Amino acid sequence: MPIISVYRRFWIEMKNRLENSRNYLFWTPALLLIITGGLFAYYHLLIATHSYQAITPVSFLDNVAIPFDWVQMGPISFPILVDNFLIFQEFKSLPSPFNHEEAFNFSLLSWLMISIMLSLVSDFKKLFFLLFGVIWIVGLTLSNLNGLNIGGPSSNFALIIAIVATLLGPVFFHIRGGSEKFALRLLINLILVGLGGYLLIDFSTISVPAFYLQEHLLIPISLLAVSWLLWNGHGIISGIYILVARANRQLQLKVSIQILVIGLIYLLFLGNTLLSFRETPFELIPTFNPLLLIFPLGVLGWFALDIKTKSELQLIASTFTLKALYLLGFGLVLWLVWRLDSSGNQPGKELIKHLLIYSQIGFSLFFLIYLFSNFLSIMDSGKAIDKIIFKPFSLPYYHLRIGGMIAMLVATAFTEGIIGVQANALSSQILGDYYYRSEQKLEASIIYENAWSRYRNNPKAKNTLAQLLFELNQPTLAKQHLEESFSEAPQVDNIILLADRLHRENKIFESIFYLETGLRYFPSNEQLKNNLALFYTKTNRTSDAMALLEDTNEEVSKSNFAALSIKSGNLENETGNLSPTPQLINELARQNALGNYPEEALIEKLRKKLQDERNPMLIQSAWRNIFSIKDFNQPDEELAMLDSLWNQSEMADYIMALQETAVIRSLAAGRVTDAVKNLNGLAFRNPGDAGYFLHLSGSILAQQADFSKASRELIAAEEKGFQAFGQHHWIILTLGGYAEKALELREKYQIEVPAFMLKPSLSMKTYLQTLQKIHELLPAEAFQQWAKLAEGELKGDLAVRLLAYKAHGLTQQQLESLGKSIQQNRGESLALQTFISNPDLKNAEAAKALLESLELGDELTGNPYLSPLIWSAVSIEPDPLIAYELLNSATEFNRDPILWIKKVQLARELGLSNYAADALQKMEDWISPQDLEMLQLSNF
Repeated sequence: MPIISVYRRFWIEMKNRLENSRNYLFWTPALLLIITGGLFAYYHLLIATHSYQAITPVSFLDNVAIPFDWVQMGPISFPILVDNFLIFQEFKSLPSPFNHEEAFNFSLLSWLMISIMLSLVSDFKKLFFLLFGVIWIVGLTLSNLNGLNIGGPSSNFALIIAIVATLLGPVFFHIRGGSEKFALRLLINLILVGLGGYLLIDFSTISVPAFYLQEHLLIPISLLAVSWLLWNGHGIISGIYILVARANRQLQLKVSIQILVIGLIYLLFLGNTLLSFRETPFELIPTFNPLLLIFPLGVLGWFALDIKTKSELQLIASTFTLKALYLLGFGLVLWLVWRLDSSGNQPGKELIKHLLIYSQIGFSLFFLIYLFSNFLSIMDSGKAIDKIIFKPFSLPYYHLRIGGMIAMLVATAFTEGIIGVQANALSSQILGDYYYRSEQKLEASIIYENAWSRYRNNPKAKNTLAQLLFELNQPTLAKQHLEESFSEAPQVDNIILLADRLHRENKIFESIFYLETGLRYFPSNEQLKNNLALFYTKTNRTSDAMALLEDTNEEVSKSNFAALSIKSGNLENETGNLSPTPQLINELARQNALGNYPEEALIEKLRKKLQDERNPMLIQSAWRNIFSIKDFNQPDEELAMLDSLWNQSEMADYIMALQETAVIRSLAAGRVTDAVKNLNGLAFRNPGDAGYFLHLSGSILAQQADFSKASRELIAAEEKGFQAFGQHHWIILTLGGYAEKALELREKYQIEVPAFMLKPSLSMKTYLQTLQKIHELLPAEAFQQWAKLAEGELKGDLAVRLLAYKAHGLTQQQLESLGKSIQQNRGESLALQTFISNPDLKNAEAAKALLESLELGDELTGNPYLSPLIWSAVSIEPDPLIAYELLNSATEFNRDPILWIKKVQLARELGLSNYAADALQKMEDWISPQDLEMLQLSNF
């Protein structure tokens, strides 16, 4: 019979009941209880299979040097490197969550379900009501309520309160004959049970008694669930038989053969699952999680119950009561499965699994025997035999129940009575959860240790025990427990925790051993693979690490694979379908490392992610990678944003990184002054990283052809620990006038002298000599040196530099010569032609054309070495004091003679004669007396 048909019949039957019953207001919430319980239970069984585990990816940073810019001055070529961030994610095993909300909600639901049950059982016949009362008192006794210590340690007052609160209502209504309406009974029981719970909590002297009661409610609820499973023992096979019999009515088909085949197949699967409890199943027959049977058991069992209630039998209660209890038990079992799984109570889950399989095997087997021994002669007649299978309700059916119980005992013996151990561990786990939630760590660790020692299949107990021992400063004992778990009952979270703790103790090879061995137990576990790959990289086994992560669909592993590829220099591995923030950050670093301008869509996607991102590490890393791109747009808003970030308390660990990012953003906008000054400030405030910052500052100054200042920065960088010196550093030091230091570094770091410096041509000598002093030369003198060069790349390159550094002191004819050379080597430029046609730097349009020809933004004063632009800003500025400040700022870096003499003239105009005299005295260091006199006589 197709399963869809089974469920359709069930819901049609239920709908008819809802339409015809006077108790519509009861059936609707009953179905709601079942549906919601089923959704939660099956979500945990099929999707969130290890919800107790707190294995989470934790991000950490690494960096990769990317070519932010490339310096090309004739034969001198080197990158300006800045750090981009890579995000690696390592899985960590954290302490299990407390689940306060789930426990509280389940306790409220338990209060409701127990109250409903107590309202229904008062309708039982006398003998059965007394039997229920005895069983209920036993269940409360087993619930260990005396641990609330009301009136003294382990006194019976708590048990007495619970018995009175739960049985007073049912006894009263039973004595009255059950004539009161169900709604009234339910209201009274809700009040009595709720009052009993309040008294238990209020009178208790233990720590957080509400937690104790919430946890220990699992015991009576578990007993009720087991009762429902036993009551419904043959529910699946009897329900299938009823449906098959109805489907074959009037057809006179072999119902006996159909039910026999179905029954045997079902028993075969159950039997193999029973064998799997002993780890000896037949490989050809699949096994399954027995808890998945609960929903079909409840659905199919309904048909058997319906037949019983229509068979005019002497039942223990009314039809309404029995069906209400059935639906209540159905929902209760589903919600219990959810609660056991969400709290990580594996012994409880295993107990339900075992009892479910035992009862299904025992009662299903004897139901088939009952069926064939009593109804075989009429089974294939085509008549409505499904209506009489429980008639007469006498000795044969009781034999079925007795036989089923005997079969359950046989199954229990076959599994060596493991259900007793599971029940004991269930109780211990409940107590351990109370201590854990109430933060009584020592007591919790003792109870969890006891629970695991009794029943090994209890992963939460062992992991939480180790976590608690670490918190209690007992790392040696904690590791012993983790090693015990590894040898006797391996579990992923414990392997991750053990490897992590060993790594903290610098025992990385031991960490690798446990992770490698763990992968033999769990070969497809992405968490173990990911962590092992990260440890491989720390032992220079990058290829092994990438092989582990190469073929994966897991997001964290894909992100780490991309980061490892970038770190190892393999920049061609693109990552598709980027979504998580770490992946976007790593991909942006990859594109930056390639020297590309990243795709705009990638940057926009990452910016949108940052709007909702709360992880400070990811936020600062993302902004670093975003801003490591040349962007001449005004950076003020972005710099203000970075400033606001490092003023936030959660960003305290990343202040230096954010300040470095601000430097990079300033540099991207062409603000050389701000970048160099802030780098020196960072070097001063962070001596441990001073070498890196000073080297970066030196590279920026060398790009501007200020080799003298660049050399001093490099020398200071070496003193602070920088050692990655190469050929271009030797060139910078040589051109900067520090030949002795250059020789020292050459010998120390075995630097090879470039060929063009060993035997330079005449043009090369002229080029290098001009470049070496380009900022100190008068524009006319620099032009004369340029004119000596032969046509070629060197002349074209120097022409660009003269335009950028000396255009403010050249004639239009000289500028035309420069422009012709530039366009011959680099192609035509409309902006350059516009500037040369009207090189009046007092004109804003001319200044804009010069900026455009140099491929810069719209700031005139960001770069102090671009003397024509500084000159333009000063010329346009009407306020002489502001103009003087502009010149003063620029001349801190730039030794351009015209800017300095203009500074002298403005100082005199402002009455600052001392400053003027001081500036003239400094100019004598690089300007001859004749040139200095000529400059003073000139009117700028």
